[in-house]
Amino acid sequence: MHFSNRIFNNIVYIAHSKNIIQENKDLTHQLGILKTQIVELEELKAENERLKKVLSFKEESPLNFLACPVLVKDSSNLSNSIIIGAGKTHGVKQDAIIITAHGVVGRVIERSSGTSRVLLITDLNSRISAISSRSRCEGMLYGVSGGLCKMRYIPLESDIKKGDVVVTSGFSSYFSKGLILGSVVGVAKEPRGLSLYAIVKPKFDLSRLEEVLCIK
Repeated sequence: MHFSNRIFNNIVYIAHSKNIIQENKDLTHQLGILKTQIVELEELKAENERLKKVLSFKEESPLNFLACPVLVKDSSNLSNSIIIGAGKTHGVKQDAIIITAHGVVGRVIERSSGTSRVLLITDLNSRISAISSRSRCEGMLYGVSGGLCKMRYIPLESDIKKGDVVVTSGFSSYFSKGLILGSVVGVAKEPRGLSLYAIVKPKFDLSRLEEVLCIK
């Protein structure tokens, strides 16, 4: 009789253990679903915050904008560009300026009906006439490697220093005056010592760039 009870208890224990294992599997599955939902909610929250900033900027600015999603990012030694989800059918013009709420991103260099390629201001082929918003000293902003820009041909006697905000001067063919390009992170003399140059960090972070504004 005692032996039979032990067998019965073992059977009950095994059955109970199987139930616990199944319950753990179910709970693990439910936990995975909840984690996924939390991530999705956090992503929606972050997207809403970005869109709020974009919409707020649109309301405050006198310019007319078109909000566009960033579809593709191409950052290499040969090219720094993005493809946005708006094109000819959306009213995007050739050489249209692309910005964020913080500053200039680049300009449109190619268009299709539904998408456009944007040459970033960090691209080696980018050239923008720029000016320091504080001291008003002028130079030419070039794209360089590492996601930075280089403001060249600054007169030696110019008062330009780290932290200065650099904006468009209005003398470039495509860029209107007063658009923020970035902040100075370093100043030095050119190799021949005839002028100064400043390293400028753009106001956008390519790795986090998901929505932009097209000036219409």
